[in-house]
Amino acid sequence: MVKTSSMGDVLHTLPALTDAQQAIPGIKFDWVVEEGFAQIPSWHAAVERVIPVAIRRWRKAWFSAPIKAERKAFREALQAENYDAVIDAQGLVKSAALVTRLAHGANL
Repeated sequence: MVKTSSMGDVLHTLPALTDAQQAIPGIKFDWVVEEGFAQIPSWHAAVERVIPVAIRRWRKAWFSAPIKAERKAFREALQAENYDAVIDAQGLVKSAALVTRLAHGANL
């Protein structure tokens, strides 16, 4: 699940996980979310792993050595799994370019 932005958007996406759980018992999600909201997805039982992303902070020093290292660690965390599907609930260029494109799985 990719929904990185505002707290309200992240909160409003949680019921979709409940719907998915009811339709597919045992379904699990990894969720990519902006680091400031990383705790919210963990409130849902279907979320197995939260992968924080720091796009807002990274933009300020995109090419600095520390940010490059963080981006590399993020990319490695995202690519550590082969997903059945990658759901981009954000639907923005930043989520498509920086997350959906990097994850291994069918893009939905």
